[in-house]
Amino acid sequence: MGEATACAAAEAEVAHRLGQGDALSAFDCAVAARRAGTDSPRLRYLIVRALAASGDSLGAMHLYDQLELGASDDVDSLALAGRIWKDAAFDHRGERRTDMLRKAAAAYGHAWRVSGASFPAINAASLYALLGEPDRAAALAGPIAANGAADDYWDQATRAEALLLLDRGDEALLAARVAHAQAGTRAGDRASTCRQLSRLAANGAVDAAHASAIAEMLRPPPVGVYCGRMFRTGGQGEANARRAISDLFDAHEFSALIGPLACGADILIAEEAIRRAIDLTIVLPFAEQDFIAQSVLSGGEAWRVRYVHCRDQAAMLHFASQAGFVSDDCQFILGSHTAMGLAKLRARELETTAIQLAVVDPAVAARPAAVIAGTNADIALWQEHGGETLTISVGDLDRNLDFPPAPKPPEGTRRGLYAILFADFAGFSMLGEAELPLFASEVMGPIGCILDGFGDAVLFRNTWGDAVYAVIDDPATAARIALAMQDRLDTLPAGLGLEGRQAGMRIGIHFGPIYRGHDPVVGTELWYGTEVTRTARIEPVTLVGQVYCTQPLAAMLALGNARDFNCDYVGKVGLAKNYGELALYRLSRRSA
Repeated sequence: MGEATACAAAEAEVAHRLGQGDALSAFDCAVAARRAGTDSPRLRYLIVRALAASGDSLGAMHLYDQLELGASDDVDSLALAGRIWKDAAFDHRGERRTDMLRKAAAAYGHAWRVSGASFPAINAASLYALLGEPDRAAALAGPIAANGAADDYWDQATRAEALLLLDRGDEALLAARVAHAQAGTRAGDRASTCRQLSRLAANGAVDAAHASAIAEMLRPPPVGVYCGRMFRTGGQGEANARRAISDLFDAHEFSALIGPLACGADILIAEEAIRRAIDLTIVLPFAEQDFIAQSVLSGGEAWRVRYVHCRDQAAMLHFASQAGFVSDDCQFILGSHTAMGLAKLRARELETTAIQLAVVDPAVAARPAAVIAGTNADIALWQEHGGETLTISVGDLDRNLDFPPAPKPPEGTRRGLYAILFADFAGFSMLGEAELPLFASEVMGPIGCILDGFGDAVLFRNTWGDAVYAVIDDPATAARIALAMQDRLDTLPAGLGLEGRQAGMRIGIHFGPIYRGHDPVVGTELWYGTEVTRTARIEPVTLVGQVYCTQPLAAMLALGNARDFNCDYVGKVGLAKNYGELALYRLSRRSA
């Protein structure tokens, strides 16, 4: 493949994933293409747009400046600055929001003057409406509303927005109906329109009733997260399951599907998603070869080829953990919980809802759940957090599975799912002997006080030099502790002599299975495991003054409906000490 062809292919793939509303996949695809030596002005634009679409306005603006997109005369690149400022504005209130909205309006206005294109014009118009300048908004919206031509979804969606700004709501509804007919499966485009109209309505810039009606008309279908029974291939049971799954997809639309890939229900749902061209994300609970042995081949060798086909056709493959399998329920629980949380994150990105699909055997489903892992447990947890479940009842499943032997922890070993926090102080090595007592009292002292303030939620803590290691009972508490640490150390003591130097805390947090035992050397309690080591490798690659969290941690926050946090995608980051790559998010506190 020639360089131009490779570049065009990469651009098309990233644009397609953005259109599907899969910003994380689009960003990773663009980064991978550039690392492989493929580059172009369009690809640089797309990589920043993908990061902005993932919600990371801070990172997107930094990358926008780094790639010098503002020096371009390309209308998309110029308008992108407006989109980033606009998204960032809605993370704030008051004068700061107003200031950012004015910067966004100026960027869109510049892009419109350079190009004469309608999409920067309508965005500038909407921003002036938000800023309380209806005459300027109407002057830009008028010519767009008068243009009856409609080549595609965006033409009519833009016209509908212009008509709303001119208080011609009934006409806007007619334009939106045409847009809906042309939208197709591009969930990302529809979500962008819904987000824009919701912001306008919430701030009184357009008629709320008409804007809400249009948003509901254009809103993307739900994101589905699936689970179900494992069973052997062939026979009446599989035929029943395939027919029931197909019937459900005939009755319900989905923007995307997220779930595992075990033999039986999982693979059948994935195959149906691929057949219907529904965006598919696979989440595996642990190392792939172990998963194939435990959860694919246990239903018969015939599932292997089907597993590989689905895995290769999926838009993304995530691992809740890359660790090998150990015979307890923790890793399966982590995998299913991560998939549920990712579905909620994707639904937020698409301005839609998340729905659980569960294939159940009536005889098994009727029994009370005796274990904390499996389909019944997944259904119970999803509904506990307010989720809707569509059950697919299938009988005659051959559940005669053949599981291979697997390593087991020694008798008496305890293992559970916990949040893990590692922090250290960048700049510690620059301190002199005279400054160390001040550091201990004025930096590490407040950290100890913060941990004390969370009481029994902090199950374990340790420190050495400038490093802190803590195990915390749940992800939301770990997030609050990490942000409290950063808030407390936002201003460093002057006596440390670090003025003008890059210094401050770096914090990494994760969620995963940990062993809990006895330290035979020190004689105290010991918390250890692969995921503890992995978390320790995150903190050194975290930017100073920030908190990075893993995908399982971000997913758990979403699953628990913790709306007081932002988790903005950073990308797949190489960990310290050659510990591989990990998808990381920047954690911050959401504005009130």
